[in-house]
Amino acid sequence: MLTNYKNSRNYYWVIVAVDSEKSKKIIDSALQLGVAHVFIGKGRGVLRKNKIGFVTVPSVSPLYDVLNLLVPKENLNLVMRTLIHEGHLNHFGAGSIYATRIQEVWYSNTELFSDINVTDNVVIDVEMQKDLIAINCVCQLNHAEESAQRAMLAGSASPTVSFGYGHGIRDMLGFFLQLTINPKKEFIELVVGAAEAERIFEIMVSHGHLDKPAMGFISMRPVEIGLINMMSYQNNSEYPATMEQIIKAIDQLQGNTKWRSSGTIKTIHTPTRKKLLNLVSLNCIVNRGFGDICSMAAMEAGAGGTSTCFANAVPIAKHASSLDGSDEREIINMTIPENAVKPVIDAMVSLKELEGTPVVLYTCPAPKALTYLP
Repeated sequence: MLTNYKNSRNYYWVIVAVDSEKSKKIIDSALQLGVAHVFIGKGRGVLRKNKIGFVTVPSVSPLYDVLNLLVPKENLNLVMRTLIHEGHLNHFGAGSIYATRIQEVWYSNTELFSDINVTDNVVIDVEMQKDLIAINCVCQLNHAEESAQRAMLAGSASPTVSFGYGHGIRDMLGFFLQLTINPKKEFIELVVGAAEAERIFEIMVSHGHLDKPAMGFISMRPVEIGLINMMSYQNNSEYPATMEQIIKAIDQLQGNTKWRSSGTIKTIHTPTRKKLLNLVSLNCIVNRGFGDICSMAAMEAGAGGTSTCFANAVPIAKHASSLDGSDEREIINMTIPENAVKPVIDAMVSLKELEGTPVVLYTCPAPKALTYLP
């Protein structure tokens, strides 16, 4: 069914989370380097709650643009260094950029990258972080904050929270039972060191009650390289250094981030939970309006559920300043067994509604996941 699709095993999925003012410059730089489309979603950061005496002072969450780019392996280093330079992402609290190796990508009626002869004149002294893990959590509306705060107490940098909707157990229920489960979801994504990932994963499961029916889904995927500088605290101008600067300095002295959890959170003793292992994260980008039919086709072919968020696509012929919302997309994600990848993809690409429209599908490893299992 993929006869009309081009494919490649030479791409990386790059995500940038940054405030909207900086994102315009980053988007234009990416397009100038040959990225055919930048897919722009919306999200928010999470700040640690401050206490004054016995009173918890609420923080205003920073708003972010979440940029998704597909970049060939040979261009990855230049693209990431350029975007770090243009967005000052090596500064504390500036945002994050990280890349996951794509197993395979298929695309039709669109291109992924244009070969542009660009001179590498970016001079920036930055050491990328390696051996990272992205933890992605789908949870019920208004449930993200608790899990995010607990992850930060355990040593994670500030997560990004975005919004969308899900298909899954709700679609299998009768009409009246469907009314009890909100299709709107919150999506948490955070990036941590591989040594900390299992502990933070378990903490998020416990506090998000993700092993209970209809509460959500959580998974891991490897991140090959990245720079994580999300804002975690509100700055207080009476101090000469920001909290992010202090935390980063201690990270460098310790050589890791394990110290962050020392004395901040009690060890959680959890029952042995059955994990889903060696899965595949499949993403499908389609024009807005086609997300539901793609999700239903995927579930009929074997996917247990899907999560969908919205994005605007900026093509290489445009600039971020000309974004008018006319090129809207839906990004559908599902985590499935490896033997389900082909039938699920075939089911989606065979939809007549997608004929002649731009479609991108790509897979990444998802070594571990968890949800309620009866």
